[in-house]
Amino acid sequence: MRVKLEWLNELVDLTGIAVNELVDKLSLYSTEVEGIDKVIEGTNLVIGHVLSKEKHPDSDHLSICQVDVKKEVLQIVCGAPNVASGQYVIVAVSGAVLPGDFKIKKSKIRGVESNGMICSLQELGMEKKYVPEKYQSGIYYFEKEVEAGDDPLKALNFSDEIIDLSITPNRGDLMSMLGVAYEVSAIFNRPLKELAYRVLEDKESTMDNVAVSIASKKCSLYYAKAYKDIEIKESPEWLTSRLIAFGVRPINNVVDITNYIQALYGQPLHAFDSDKLGKIIKVRNAEENEKIVTLDEIERELKDSDLVITDGVKPVAIAGVMGGLDTEITTETKNMILEAAIFDPASIRATSSRLGLRSEASIRFERGVDTNRTKLALDYASYLLQTLANARVLKKEAVAGVEKIEDTVIPIHEDYVSKVLGIRVEREEIERIVKALRFEVLSEDDIIVKVPNRRSDIKIKADLVEEIGRIHGYDKLPLTLPESALRGAYTDYQTNRRTLRHALLGLGLDEIITYSLLSEDKNQAFDYNHYDNSEQISLLNSISKERKCLRMGLIPSILEVVEYDFARKMKDIAVFEIGKVYYNLVTNKEEEVLAISMANKFSDTLWSGKSENVDFYLIKGIVDAAFKSLGVELDYLPLEKDIKEMHPKRTAIILYNGKEIGFIGELHPKYAQDRDLEGVYVAEIKIESLLNIKHDTPIYKAITKVPSVERDIAIVVKNDVLASSIVSTIKKTDKKGLSDVKIFDIYSGDKIGKDEKSIAIKMTFTSFETLTDDIINNKVNKILKELTKEHNAQLRA
Repeated sequence: MRVKLEWLNELVDLTGIAVNELVDKLSLYSTEVEGIDKVIEGTNLVIGHVLSKEKHPDSDHLSICQVDVKKEVLQIVCGAPNVASGQYVIVAVSGAVLPGDFKIKKSKIRGVESNGMICSLQELGMEKKYVPEKYQSGIYYFEKEVEAGDDPLKALNFSDEIIDLSITPNRGDLMSMLGVAYEVSAIFNRPLKELAYRVLEDKESTMDNVAVSIASKKCSLYYAKAYKDIEIKESPEWLTSRLIAFGVRPINNVVDITNYIQALYGQPLHAFDSDKLGKIIKVRNAEENEKIVTLDEIERELKDSDLVITDGVKPVAIAGVMGGLDTEITTETKNMILEAAIFDPASIRATSSRLGLRSEASIRFERGVDTNRTKLALDYASYLLQTLANARVLKKEAVAGVEKIEDTVIPIHEDYVSKVLGIRVEREEIERIVKALRFEVLSEDDIIVKVPNRRSDIKIKADLVEEIGRIHGYDKLPLTLPESALRGAYTDYQTNRRTLRHALLGLGLDEIITYSLLSEDKNQAFDYNHYDNSEQISLLNSISKERKCLRMGLIPSILEVVEYDFARKMKDIAVFEIGKVYYNLVTNKEEEVLAISMANKFSDTLWSGKSENVDFYLIKGIVDAAFKSLGVELDYLPLEKDIKEMHPKRTAIILYNGKEIGFIGELHPKYAQDRDLEGVYVAEIKIESLLNIKHDTPIYKAITKVPSVERDIAIVVKNDVLASSIVSTIKKTDKKGLSDVKIFDIYSGDKIGKDEKSIAIKMTFTSFETLTDDIINNKVNKILKELTKEHNAQLRA
């Protein structure tokens, strides 16, 4: 919600309140302030009067202008095609700084001195969509009476700041300028300023012949007001400047008035050409597959859950979302009917989300619109149409539904308020706060508070206490810790998770946090870890198709980050995420998973000219080292079934205690090429069971004084024998004296059979007694015998 301070000051007295103070107190007492900006920015700007314009002697498109800025006459070279003698323009004099830190100084342009710059609105920071078409290809010039030397920002009504508020879903009342005015009035204890207006209705004409009916529970109120002899033209600058600040593009006076009322009251309006609409207005649910061409000239197919406005036969608007093309206001429109209605929030949200038509109107209907201000909004719109469009306002209005909702009555006592807030708030202070919020107060034994319908978020005592505490000041609540006899400590799960995270960080990886939502297609990728018969969990009303489902794996999420980095030439990747995945297996479940992605260069040493690039063994080493911090040793096996997104020869399954818990490897070349990726390796591991392991307290082991002994052997086995199986066999053969086993070479070639390979193994033996050659030879022979038995291995000559 963008709030223009000049407009806000028209609704509530801001005298003496600095912008920073306003921002600080809104953030503390009300809602988050996302930022402060201006529509137009620049220093050293003045209004200049173009006295003369001459053609540049050395250019076809440049002009030499003499511009009076009151204090002096400046010679300025200008390239705009629409500059002309007699215009009043915006001049950035020497020393001015424009958006983008563009500094203006005296210069020569093709040999002619130029002492400033005649500005366009875009050069001052205004978005092109807000600039009137006649100014889009050139400089801006004033059409109203102004004085040379004056401040152009004041003349344009853009000299004030705009505060951008982040509105939470429960505070629909803050989606209007009046709602913000009520809030500021309560926080600063400042008086509100009443809107002064008077509508003169046409004495000779009424709209008794227009019939309005409601045939759906999704519409609780519908007003229709008729106007004749409307003049469609441009809106005045005071109105367009406020709409631009609000974030709405001015179109014409009628459309602008409806948008202005929406910004002021939070009440969306819609205008129909009454000559095209007819005399019947019926609100009903759409028929299944019924069609309408909306204002954006797109034919849309409706469902029977959608709410429509009809002319008694066919739809002329999708209620609360967008009007129909057949009844739109054009430059030829003379007679008009204005709609002001209340529609069901859930229905509007469902329709707008399904059709992809999120608008300022639909957002307000989704959060709830105040029924009791609908007629006031319609009356003020009538006043503006009469004033700015010379409209004849017909007497009465056609109406159907509930026109007024009674206030919510909440009895409350100061003792209850103090108990809930934890501090003493006196009765007088409670009454002061409630009255500052413009709630009616009836004092009896309890304080009887009547909460108006505009505050739909306050329904029970607890809501009212929260409101009292908010205005009283969260900063006045004492800082206390809850009393407890328990001693705080991490669980085994939390400790292991932190240990694993710190290990990965210490190994040189960066931690990332990604979205938990994915598209349906991405959610089906890398499905090896998905449980059989598990289903994805989808959102009922997702923001977009790209964020429709809760993720079933982390790799699709982490690869979004990798693709983003690759697109920006950042191709050396080493990242991990520990996060939840979600799935439905009879019931909705969630599980913690670790995902790693690495690519290209991992480390380098420039002075020695060495670098370490990512390959299968590097990412495997990272995984092994990380889990070693938990005392967990993982096993690896080749793929038994292909993962279509993974390289079939450079991918392995990860096991713990014989159970598959994940996979590791390189992306499939085609999958990577389709996404402009190169050399990317990934791993995904289910870690929930590993993090629940309870570790025993380490027991001290004495260090032997006898030197260890190393022996190397080379054995020949069939190609299908796994190196990990060899290591496992060796370890279980000598559990007592063997302290380490490492494979340091694998060979296949002419000196051995075609279906064979040679594996070179280094074994380290440790003992508290002296290890003689006989003892070592016996151990090695026993190992060789077991290898021959288990794997038909032969000692290589």
